[in-house]
Amino acid sequence: MKSIVIFFTLLGHNREIAEEIADKNKSEILEFAPGRVWRVFQFFWGKKKLKKKARQIDVSDYEEVIICGPIWAGKPAPAVQKLIEVLDLKGKAVKTYFTFTQDYGETEDFIKDQMKEKGANLVDIQFRSIAKNAK
Repeated sequence: MKSIVIFFTLLGHNREIAEEIADKNKSEILEFAPGRVWRVFQFFWGKKKLKKKARQIDVSDYEEVIICGPIWAGKPAPAVQKLIEVLDLKGKAVKTYFTFTQDYGETEDFIKDQMKEKGANLVDIQFRSIAKNAK
């Protein structure tokens, strides 16, 4: 099965996870970088629109799409939400991997709803704590 791992990261945690998954599954890997760090936070605060880079990602050649990203304030980071919104995931097997420091709040329900709306086959949702005291 041809697969791609698409990840968003600010501090590098999700890059490590994405590289690990890509190596294990022999997947292609792509970083989704919606702009400079400051722009990402401006988007999070509602001050700016996210650049159109997400719309340029074509997953039509892949049967499986793996998305990695952080959870901010109990939800996927805005960049990850936008990525999911614009990707054509209809009929794709989708796996998600999220990092969190305190809890993952509404993320699971959000992902299930999004995948159902998009006609994707949600295979797995995984969460990994990156809190300093996590083992």
